[in-house]
Amino acid sequence: MEAGFWPAEAVVGEVIYPPGGSLGPRLQRNLQLVLLHTGEMTIAIDGKEQHVPAKSVCVLFPQHEERFSFAKQSPTYHSWLHLFAPEIPDTLLARLNRLPWPLPLSPAMMGLLHEALSIQKAPFPTAHEMLKALGLHMLWRYIGEGEQLLTGISPRGNAVVEQAQHFIHAHVAEPLTLDQIASAVALSQPYLIRLFRTCLQTTPMRYVWQVRIARGIELLEQTGLPVGIIAERCGFQSRYHFARCIRQTTGYSPLEVRRRSWQRRVE
Repeated sequence: MEAGFWPAEAVVGEVIYPPGGSLGPRLQRNLQLVLLHTGEMTIAIDGKEQHVPAKSVCVLFPQHEERFSFAKQSPTYHSWLHLFAPEIPDTLLARLNRLPWPLPLSPAMMGLLHEALSIQKAPFPTAHEMLKALGLHMLWRYIGEGEQLLTGISPRGNAVVEQAQHFIHAHVAEPLTLDQIASAVALSQPYLIRLFRTCLQTTPMRYVWQVRIARGIELLEQTGLPVGIIAERCGFQSRYHFARCIRQTTGYSPLEVRRRSWQRRVE
């Protein structure tokens, strides 16, 4: 997050309110994310009412009075993340204030929440620090998704590109084709190319080669595997093809990349 920002504590939780439930008034003392799964709610913040529909996530800021009114006709299921911090940088608050409110609740954010709920119940001696790190991850995610929305990219487009990225990373050692990637996310090839250009400023196949080269450099620098095996694991046709791509990217041969990296560690 912003330089020097680290929460003193992070707490997550979840609750189901019956129809017509309410909470408050209360003074918000933390930076909070509220994730609304089902139902709906209206939050009066310093007397100004704001509606939050199901499958949304919103941020709440410290030092404001809040009153929650939940759906009258059905239960409301929501979760939350509290980040306790003595001081929150002004630059971070300004960044959060610029975002649309609320945001769509993404599958990725849901995954982070489930992990946080699991960690909070875990007996690990490091659970406290793990939860703070994951809480920051959720806040990063909230800001990133919100700022991407400001660019005009739809949440659906974001999710599809992420799905395609996961597929590429999982199958990068295989001879991937554009047709395979498009089929994996159930889109036409032209539409997938447009989404990648909008979200990542590249095409799916260029992204494949970026991943292969980045993974190859990582394995050169962090392992002692032979160059031929690294080339195979990263999806290159041969060690010569791999060496050519590495030289084009870094200006050095694979073994020179490894030697320079290992020398830096010694120094």
